[in-house]
Amino acid sequence: MENNANVYIPAFYAGRSIFITGGTGFLGKALIEKLLRSCPEIAEIFILIRSKKGLSVDDRLKKMLNNKLFDKLRNEQPSSFDKIIPITGDVALKNLGLLAVDREVLIDRVSIIFHVAANVRFDESLKEAVFSNTRSTRDICVLAEKMKKLKVLLHVSSTYTQIDKFVVDEILYPSEFDWKKMIEIAESVDEHSLEILTAKILGTMPNTYIFTKRLAEQVISDYSKSLPCVLIRPSIVISTLIEPVRGWIDNFNGPIGMLIGGGKGVLRVLWCDPNIISDYVPVDATIKAILIVTWKHGIKT
Repeated sequence: MENNANVYIPAFYAGRSIFITGGTGFLGKALIEKLLRSCPEIAEIFILIRSKKGLSVDDRLKKMLNNKLFDKLRNEQPSSFDKIIPITGDVALKNLGLLAVDREVLIDRVSIIFHVAANVRFDESLKEAVFSNTRSTRDICVLAEKMKKLKVLLHVSSTYTQIDKFVVDEILYPSEFDWKKMIEIAESVDEHSLEILTAKILGTMPNTYIFTKRLAEQVISDYSKSLPCVLIRPSIVISTLIEPVRGWIDNFNGPIGMLIGGGKGVLRVLWCDPNIISDYVPVDATIKAILIVTWKHGIKT
């Protein structure tokens, strides 16, 4: 049945165990909510979470689920929260910081991976950006190779990884730097020395985020020879357009911060280039695209 192109999207996800990185982030929250609400027959969702700011993994999960984003789900399908299973780990750590017992559970049960996690700070050190964005993608692929039931590994990239191209085609572009070498450098060179070398390594890339996410695409490209990988490149993701509630967002990033600042009267002047177009996409539209792309790729494998 899974190889039939007529399988509806909820039916494709039914009974599946899903592993999500970046589940506590903006995109990750929306993905979890949509999966639970629109694909109610999924078996379970494993979420990679680290302790942070004095909060344990369980406390962070509880705080996340109290977000207004989940109000509709809480009112209509409260038992769906029982399907969420926190897994202690950190994408910035080698091998995702997973315990051996958790790794085995994922290997035995997971059939879909959504690698959403990323360090989106434009001013992050090159070492940390490589660990969080490039090495984590390598480690996800290494883990995925051992999974017995894997159907799809979806990696969330960004349109702006190809910032040097006027038109971004749906192809994987070669990188100017070898991702394996970059991980080796980040692991072996001290922070201070790497900071000195950063500008030379980045070349024409404007920041460490774009550089390391660009390398991550090459990781996916290389592993796609042995794994059912698919990659999606959203542009600037903003608040929800329609579901589960209009206008939801949990941060002040990008244009939202400017709009709020202008609305409050705090921000009155912006230095902008009127000839540059910023491309925005609502988070609910992005999540639908992620689920559709995964389904489309999955029914072929």
